[in-house]
Amino acid sequence: MSNPFLKAVDTYCLIEYNDKIAVALSGGADSVSLLHMLCSVKEKYNLTLFAIHINHMIRGAEAERDESFCREFCKRLGIELFLKRVDVPALAKNERISTELCGRNVRYSAFEEISKKLDCKIATAHTLSDNAETLMINLVRGTSLNGLCAIPARRGNIIRPLILCDRAYIENYCKENSLDFVTDSTNLTDDYTRNKIRHNVITELKSINPSFETSVKRLCDDARLVVEYLDKQTKLALSACKLEYGYSTDKLLSFDKIIRQNAIKQICLDSGAEIPEHIHIELIDDIFKNGGSVDLNGNFRAIAKQGILRVEQIKFDNNTTDEISFSNVIDKEFILAGQKYLVKEVTNSDCQGDNYISLSENEISKAVIRTRRQGDKFFFEKRKLLKSLRKAMNEFKIPSEQRDLIPLVALDDKILWCKGINTTQTSYSAEKRKFIIM
Repeated sequence: MSNPFLKAVDTYCLIEYNDKIAVALSGGADSVSLLHMLCSVKEKYNLTLFAIHINHMIRGAEAERDESFCREFCKRLGIELFLKRVDVPALAKNERISTELCGRNVRYSAFEEISKKLDCKIATAHTLSDNAETLMINLVRGTSLNGLCAIPARRGNIIRPLILCDRAYIENYCKENSLDFVTDSTNLTDDYTRNKIRHNVITELKSINPSFETSVKRLCDDARLVVEYLDKQTKLALSACKLEYGYSTDKLLSFDKIIRQNAIKQICLDSGAEIPEHIHIELIDDIFKNGGSVDLNGNFRAIAKQGILRVEQIKFDNNTTDEISFSNVIDKEFILAGQKYLVKEVTNSDCQGDNYISLSENEISKAVIRTRRQGDKFFFEKRKLLKSLRKAMNEFKIPSEQRDLIPLVALDDKILWCKGINTTQTSYSAEKRKFIIM
């Protein structure tokens, strides 16, 4: 009989020689088996092993029993144990989330903390059975292609060496190696969605196909390959469509719909918004051709206008004054319309392109940084042409929603520099200093 633990380690390249690994140890059969298995290959890989146990303070005396068991088990194996206690029920109530979600957040936060402290990988005891349950939960709740990937064998510094071991294998391993373990009483009820899936749905599916969990894993691995390929193609598409103020809707429309949908998700994430729901993705895709806007969760809005797609926050905090003295922010950061900028003085060799500004000492003392106002005029010095700022913004296709937010350098109503109008506004001489605003 092949060893699914070793197969997973080899197939997914989970362990390297001289690795340091901290095992997430609950005291249950899965995590006890995982720590024992890693100890069995400790010499082969020259591993340094640790364990971490988190007491969620949910089950009273039973949680204390689990903690005590983990102490004794690690002592017997000669493994250093890190303990953490968190009142998950109280924290969940304070954060207004479920205890299940709060517990998960606490665990992964602790894992990250230990990983940084010890410079180690984190091994969790997710099994083949857990993977099948996760897929079914995702399907029931509604999922995208990413949800079909279920539990990855590896994600960053987190590894899952039991991902090819089903529950029956784990139980038999514990029996053959005389391993004691504790049982979480909450796993015996149907109070949680996962338990309902485990006790009722998976059992029925395995009666139809005893290899159901293995079949699901093949699907998940195939889905992950597809997702990785689509992500790579989406990255290339976004690079081709990128503009100064967003993304070209015409170029986005030239790609297949699956790439556009992936691109929409990534644009939202890069803009600080949540991953949009499927209906929002469809609505955003629909506005590429004729323009429009779609309100998203978290006070964000997707806007397609003048051939440009962008995602913006509807509300922002503007804690700055109406205008800022230019001389006060040289080589400093400032905030205007909720955005952070930096004024940097540069030399001739530092200047790339023509989007910089040259100012005399007199101009520096009088110039201000502000947003646009009625009557502002923009002078194109090279063209010897004076235009209203509105017309200049039209010429450079600055989105209308951005025009009241972008920074300008002004002397009264004369605009010396405007973000997005890529032309040098002032001539350079030895008496003037050069700046870029970014």
